[in-house]
Amino acid sequence: MARVDIVRVDTPEGNAVRGGDPVTVSVTVAPDRGWFNDTEYLVIDFIDAGTLKSEPYLVVFDNDVTIEDTTTITFKVKAQDGASPGEYYVRIKNETFEETIVSGSEDGTITVSLKLVTSKQKSCD
Repeated sequence: MARVDIVRVDTPEGNAVRGGDPVTVSVTVAPDRGWFNDTEYLVIDFIDAGTLKSEPYLVVFDNDVTIEDTTTITFKVKAQDGASPGEYYVRIKNETFEETIVSGSEDGTITVSLKLVTSKQKSCD
């Protein structure tokens, strides 16, 4: 069992992940046991809340993971072609402690929406 649990997943900008547009995600754990100590040893991925399967088409920008303090990290995530719309849990593995934690529905989820398609206007001659 992991030494901490995810207690909050938030998108401070309030946005859903759409197409290739990156969205900031914040994850908070408790209790404070120094679990977020080095981004080099964190592996972040996402699990479909309905099927509980990994989603390979949601990608975290490796160079944009920030440790805010020992209980909170922020990172940018984007959906690649092939991502399915829906709700996703965050899974984080800390390779230093050899522990993995997963958010649940009570902690918050990441929403992935289909990219909005704009219609082309026809010109009248």
